[in-house]
Amino acid sequence: MERVGSRLSLFGTVHVDPSSAATVRDTIVGMKPEVVALELDEGRMMALENPKAQRGRGAGVSFLTMALLEKFAGQMTGSPPGTDMLEAARAAKAVGSRVEFIDLPITNTGAALRKLPRKEKAKLVVDALASLVVLPFSRINWSKVTEDMDSQIGAFRKRYPVLSSILIDTREEHMINQLKRVMDSTTGQVLAVVGFGHRASLARALAGYMEGSGFATSFSWQVSTGS
Repeated sequence: MERVGSRLSLFGTVHVDPSSAATVRDTIVGMKPEVVALELDEGRMMALENPKAQRGRGAGVSFLTMALLEKFAGQMTGSPPGTDMLEAARAAKAVGSRVEFIDLPITNTGAALRKLPRKEKAKLVVDALASLVVLPFSRINWSKVTEDMDSQIGAFRKRYPVLSSILIDTREEHMINQLKRVMDSTTGQVLAVVGFGHRASLARALAGYMEGSGFATSFSWQVSTGS
């Protein structure tokens, strides 16, 4: 977990790591933040809560391949994709925290994925198939996965320049704006639960805002109104 200013904390999870779900639940129960902000949109939350109702929906071969990979990884670890977010939402409800969805709507991401260049789609299919063959025989050390995230993301960007822009840059820009909105409309603690790969870049982008005049003005106005 990384603190940004005095009221915002960013909790980075590995979506298919069983321990992430348990840790984020315990963190929320202990912290009791005013707001729990999730790297989800309402549509994806509905899909997680009722996956059978979402069958047949998607955004083409690239989206379905990625979904298959995540599902398979979840079966190998015993923690399906999204378990961390579901646990966070349940814990937030249990302690009375408000839940905010800060991710870009899946329909927007899906529309962009449909336009993915054929070259990147072909690479994605090949990589996905290779991973499906190797994964059952691999023992995943999740601590190693998060050790050098910057270099892993750099390699992903190099191999998939368009896909990385869709899945990382566009979504992070949206999440940054949403977190600014949440911070401006609250006075208590805010805990954002996001994928570990997003945590550092979100923290860098929000650090200046949390210290800037816009946030300070909003904060002082809220204090003076309550006095």
